[in-house]
Amino acid sequence: MKPAGRWALLPPAAAAWVIVLALAFVAGAWLRWYQLDVQVLLDDEWHAVHKVLNSDAIGIATTFGFADHSIPLTLYYRFLALHGGLTEWVMRLPLLLSGIALLLVAPLVLRRETALPVRAAWVALLAISPLLVYLSKTARPYALTSFLTFIAIVAFRRWWLSEGATKSWGAAYIGASVIAGWLHPITLSFTLLPFAYYGIRSLFAARTAISAAGAPGIALRAQPGLLRFMLLGVLTSIPLAAALLPPLLNDWVRFSAKAGAHWVTPESFYRTLLMLFGIAQPALLIVLAALTGLGIHRLWRRDSDLTAYLATMIMAAAVAIAAAGPQWIHHPGVYARYLLPALPFLLLFVAEGAVDCLERLRRPAVQASVVVVCAALLWRVGPMPDYFYRPNQFMGHLRFQYDYDPAQNPYVSEIPRDPIPDFYRQLAQRPPRTLTLIEAPWRLESNFNPHPWYQEIHRQYVKIGLVTPVCGVRDFGEYPATVAALRFREFVHLSMILAGKSYGADYLVMHLKAWKTPPDAEVEWPDVAACLPAIQAKLGAPIYRDEQIVVFDLRRRRETASAE
Repeated sequence: MKPAGRWALLPPAAAAWVIVLALAFVAGAWLRWYQLDVQVLLDDEWHAVHKVLNSDAIGIATTFGFADHSIPLTLYYRFLALHGGLTEWVMRLPLLLSGIALLLVAPLVLRRETALPVRAAWVALLAISPLLVYLSKTARPYALTSFLTFIAIVAFRRWWLSEGATKSWGAAYIGASVIAGWLHPITLSFTLLPFAYYGIRSLFAARTAISAAGAPGIALRAQPGLLRFMLLGVLTSIPLAAALLPPLLNDWVRFSAKAGAHWVTPESFYRTLLMLFGIAQPALLIVLAALTGLGIHRLWRRDSDLTAYLATMIMAAAVAIAAAGPQWIHHPGVYARYLLPALPFLLLFVAEGAVDCLERLRRPAVQASVVVVCAALLWRVGPMPDYFYRPNQFMGHLRFQYDYDPAQNPYVSEIPRDPIPDFYRQLAQRPPRTLTLIEAPWRLESNFNPHPWYQEIHRQYVKIGLVTPVCGVRDFGEYPATVAALRFREFVHLSMILAGKSYGADYLVMHLKAWKTPPDAEVEWPDVAACLPAIQAKLGAPIYRDEQIVVFDLRRRRETASAE
């Protein structure tokens, strides 16, 4: 019986690579979705939440804030907060969809420039990229900006090569560049570079035409591309100015103060490269760098303009961002995030080099199988297997995302040496994922958040307890129970627990003191000892206590209420 439909039209060589494409897409989508529904908002994800709580739409749109919030994302969050409530899921949904969309759109828009085996290997690399996976799980704009920047860079070149035959690529470039720049101005380092690249080429072409014609007017009329070029620049700059000028004028002092603050060093650049490739092993970096060089050479022989264009986008943007000296740029995770738009093109070069090596195997089915096996091995030696245990509700914690080598990660090497409370080891004796703890108080910064270490031991679910106003009023990483606009699933209120609501949890764990990285850091912490009597009056005597934590059994109160 003959196969039907499109599969019948596929030659056997193509079928193997189409299967790899499909497997890579499914695997990449699954990695981005896995445990997303239970992730706790951490670190910079709170910038937008604080802005939603403390500002109106005008205030959001006209300032970058002391702690940068992404203006359009925050406006989206405010709209949701006012119309049905803001949840962790809807905060992250645009980023999840962007991360998955890149896997689908990237091979489609470059199908004319790349062979099917290259596209399949490329999507496999995109699917397992630790940075792309992680940033697709966070309520920060990077997954969306990397997707839009990719579209902008490709669209500009297509528009330029179309020579006026179509306006759709120009519109795509304008839309993607403006939205990406509004989401995060750092993307302008990439999206405006095509003007420089093709502008310089046009000037050289015009100069050659003037020399040949002997008359500037005749030469300019022979260069209609210059007029198209200037028109696209005007049409791009007007909406960009409308979006960015108000916050720039309002926040210029703070915005400019963040430039020239820190600098990339040879060591930090090396560690940034490791993060971009998603590895911690220097030997593996050498292999991937060699494949990158081979891929550049292979693509150059086939399409020198595309190769020069993409290489310019990567290198010039990297130099421009480093030269600006933004705050914390010497941290490899920060520079890697800023360079995220370059990562799909960098991995394209790797895929080209890998396919060049695999062509010696002759049989496409064998080549495709090798790609799958190598991608699986590359994922295995990367950072994700170390933090994909279940449950892990803190995948965005800098313990996992600052540096992929634990030996080089201060969020691992400089943690407090206090013993892990024995209560968590007792919970580890229970079946995993059968209990829920409420941990309170808390700090949103990874520096002061021990819960990934504790959860790795006890393997139970966690909710964060907000202690306002029972243990004093706090507005950093907290909000009162009266704020109905926020409907976060992983955050609960101590005041409501004392009023009789358990949130389905089994234990309330009160932390007496802050957990600090480094241990001598200064950090504000509520006076938990002062509010323990009020808690004990409602919940009864604690079932566990040591120098770090006091634990109350919430099940006991439920059982008592049921008996009555």
